[in-house]
Amino acid sequence: MIAPEFIDEVLARTDIVEVIQSRVVLKKTGQNFTGLCPFHNEKSPSFSVNQDKQFYYCFGCQASGSALKFLMEFDRLDFVAAVETLAASAGLQVPQSVAAGTPERHERRKSIYHILDQAAVFYQRQLKQHSHKTQAVEYLQGRGVSGEIARDFGLGYAPPGWDNLYKDQAKTNLEHDLLIESGMVVNNKDEDKTYDRFRDRIMFPIRDIRGRVIAFGGRILGTGVPKYLNSPETPVFHKGRELYGLYEARKRTRKLTQVLVVEGYMDVVALAQNDINYAVATLGTATSSEHLERLYRLVSRLVFCFDGDNAGRSAAWKALTVALPLMKDGRSARFLFLPDGEDPDSLVRKEGKDKFEWRLDQALPLSEFFFNKLAAEVDVNTLDGKAHLSNLAMPMIQEIPDGVFKQLMIGQLSTLTGLAADKLVAASASPPTRRAPPAKPGKTVDPPWAGQSLDYAGYDHRGDDQDDAPDGYQAGYQQAYTGSHNGVSSHKPTSQRPARRQDHNDFARLVDAAIAMLLRQPELSQQFDEYTYSKLEAGPGCSLLLELIHAVLAREITSPLMLLASWQERPEFEYLRALVEQEQLLDVSELPEEFTGVVNKLLQLVETHSARQLRTDLLAKPFSDMSEAEREMLRKLVKAGQQRQ
Repeated sequence: MIAPEFIDEVLARTDIVEVIQSRVVLKKTGQNFTGLCPFHNEKSPSFSVNQDKQFYYCFGCQASGSALKFLMEFDRLDFVAAVETLAASAGLQVPQSVAAGTPERHERRKSIYHILDQAAVFYQRQLKQHSHKTQAVEYLQGRGVSGEIARDFGLGYAPPGWDNLYKDQAKTNLEHDLLIESGMVVNNKDEDKTYDRFRDRIMFPIRDIRGRVIAFGGRILGTGVPKYLNSPETPVFHKGRELYGLYEARKRTRKLTQVLVVEGYMDVVALAQNDINYAVATLGTATSSEHLERLYRLVSRLVFCFDGDNAGRSAAWKALTVALPLMKDGRSARFLFLPDGEDPDSLVRKEGKDKFEWRLDQALPLSEFFFNKLAAEVDVNTLDGKAHLSNLAMPMIQEIPDGVFKQLMIGQLSTLTGLAADKLVAASASPPTRRAPPAKPGKTVDPPWAGQSLDYAGYDHRGDDQDDAPDGYQAGYQQAYTGSHNGVSSHKPTSQRPARRQDHNDFARLVDAAIAMLLRQPELSQQFDEYTYSKLEAGPGCSLLLELIHAVLAREITSPLMLLASWQERPEFEYLRALVEQEQLLDVSELPEEFTGVVNKLLQLVETHSARQLRTDLLAKPFSDMSEAEREMLRKLVKAGQQRQ
């Protein structure tokens, strides 16, 4: 907490009129200053600022408070950031104890901000002075970027060469370390080399809400990969939270009424060049709930802009699923799909501002995109198609906060299915009658494969790898390794033996863990590719896990509720629901690493399982019928088994 005495001192040194007048047009009227209220729409001034009392008040909406509260409301700053902003203007330093972490960590972060700011200055200087600047300048001019826009967005140039920035900035060991920690240079310990991360690229500084440079994006000149390169995650930069152009949009527009979400840096810059100053871009990641929460704190209307191809529509659907839980009454989201071969940059330069903004006004409302997408997957002219549409839509609609918009969405679904709204709600809330009754609290629901005689081939009743193998591979080979005499095998196939309980438990435990994490965060399925997952097909009990993964990938499910709901009619539903209801010990941020580890362990078990299956098949085969390749394979498998003993 910040000491009240320090806050009092900051406010005592602050002139509220100066703070507000830099953001709102004020006029002196008697002892007070008046203007149009920035917190609601009005035509005649009702917003009053009293300089003596250091207090503002609106007679229209009753907004009121000190300079500190004004910054928090108008600039959308948190408490500490607002105090820091006022303190900086007053020439004061916020006590370090209020900063995140220790004073040393706070100072380190300040040093990283400083080194990033110096890097931005360096790149801007290179765009003006470097001998190779011509290609960079011609590229920007060819995209219609003016000097004014380049200045406002701080555009720069990283010249060719391995260590231009490093040589310019790393004068001390501390600066060397800060350049590495900030992601601006790469330290290759294996080769003992340190070199610039960005080379021969147009540079786009990424700023936080306070205007501090926190990272960079670089667009390559000419051919090469990657086309766009971003700074890595650092102590001051987390790309899943930040939006390129948000600081510039707020700076260039006195009061934002809507925000256009696009995909690229140049889209934001080109739109600003055409006086569309409310565009932002995600930083090479899918739109996240943190992105949208931040934007909805600023404006009530968002427009998502995507390519009109399948990839663009897929990205738009993911954005919609993220937006649904945030769609409180008063908020809106629309989706603009561009003509083939166009992006916002090319289209706005071709059509101009007015035509582009006309397209924004015609963008699909979230509700229309939602029902169009789901209705395209079913035949709404049949009863089973309508039922399927209801099963797809209701779990997602239930994620919308209670309110008028949610009721309207249910009403629209009612129109499409012909089922009354209250019936839709009741059907989605209650399980089908043919399902098993819910598990009692504390009662464990067995997985679908419980009680099955799972075939862990090669896991015989003697235990793991108890081969009793002789020292040699020649004399007595048939008897020792096939249990046969004169080519007649007396060895029973392992598949007829009971599975070893421990191995059964190992597989079941890992599969349970993987499914539980997948039900909590469906996007985890993207941790591996299809080929890797296909290796699990040989694993006992992995079929349900694979079915869930394939469902997520095929239908691009991002909602845990939607994933669970899609199994409502299946006998495995109670098992899945029990996993969802288990106490969660891991934080969401820990799930990707944990899921990767569990799947890798499953892959190892499957590999061992497959090797044992192969060995068992070979042991069951008469020696005289084996090919030389099969004999050699058996030798290797037996030898590997001996080494594990």
